[in-house]
Amino acid sequence: SAFFNPTWQAGNLVLCLLDSKPMDEAMAVVRLKALADPTRLKLVSILAELPDDHTVFDPRCGTAYGVCFCHLEDRLGLSAPTISHHLKALREAGLVEAVRVGKWTYYRLLALGIERVLNDVARLRPKPKLIQIEGEAG
Repeated sequence: SAFFNPTWQAGNLVLCLLDSKPMDEAMAVVRLKALADPTRLKLVSILAELPDDHTVFDPRCGTAYGVCFCHLEDRLGLSAPTISHHLKALREAGLVEAVRVGKWTYYRLLALGIERVLNDVARLRPKPKLIQIEGEAG
């Protein structure tokens, strides 16, 4: 059967109809639980928006390979340990990766992780069924 399989193209999410493998239910639960937390959902949203012109040229971070931790602190207004806890959950769910460059750690969304979430949800849609109605004998 076919499911929507999203792909990344030129920074935009494009949905394509492709065949896919059976759902890994354990990982689907991990991914969906990670996104069920409001702070983690906000983190994903921020990572989808950044880096922008301001963050790329911020002298605190140098060249950006994603979003610097300091920008996440600025945007969320939460303590560093709290943000680290939420980033760890997103990394374990395969939704975010961390890139260490010198003393800075940059975070970015993993396109494949986001694709998997969308596939997990797409699998929950009702599947079309053919129902044959037999005519009355007469």
